[in-house]
Amino acid sequence: MSRSRNTEKESVRAKYCIDRTEDGDVWLPRIVVRRPAPGDIHPLPRNILVGAIRLDVPVEHIYGLKRIELRARQSKNVGRYFAEYWRDEKVIILYSLPLRWTIDTMPENRKRELESWVVKIFRKDNQWQVHWPSKIELCMWYFTEVFTHELGHHFAEQYKKKRGKIDSRKFRELNANLHSLRLARDIFKRMRKRSAERKAKKHE
Repeated sequence: MSRSRNTEKESVRAKYCIDRTEDGDVWLPRIVVRRPAPGDIHPLPRNILVGAIRLDVPVEHIYGLKRIELRARQSKNVGRYFAEYWRDEKVIILYSLPLRWTIDTMPENRKRELESWVVKIFRKDNQWQVHWPSKIELCMWYFTEVFTHELGHHFAEQYKKKRGKIDSRKFRELNANLHSLRLARDIFKRMRKRSAERKAKKHE
């Protein structure tokens, strides 16, 4: 049976269809950096974002992505939106954050997720306080938990003709979570492999 666009793997299609430079490198989506909100930082600075995409994000997850924007947080409430995916434009928006958050509510699953990153979390005046130890931990959490989630949304939109459109917002979020988990797992595997290779070279 001949192979069609709906039967070939996403990685194969992306590999041969994505735009490339004269040197054969993949053209990354345009990255737009805007000023963060007062007192905030961009958890995933442009230079780190570019390096992480080149090293650790499979090409099928950026194929078709038009733009990534680093923007100021739109709400005084931290976590109202950490990021968004604009399906019609195929754009990922990454919002700025402070290193210290004050949050009214803290779902148990979010609390467990944050605690796994060695974040200081405590109650004060009927609100939750979240204190990140440094920009590094915030950056790593944002990349593996937030950015990969939005890449999951893009993946579902980019290949909806092959995989089927997901109409329910609940199932779109669940699907993005699954992609985020898989991406994060694979990213950490590659990071450990590179670390082991560097150590091996030092002992040669």
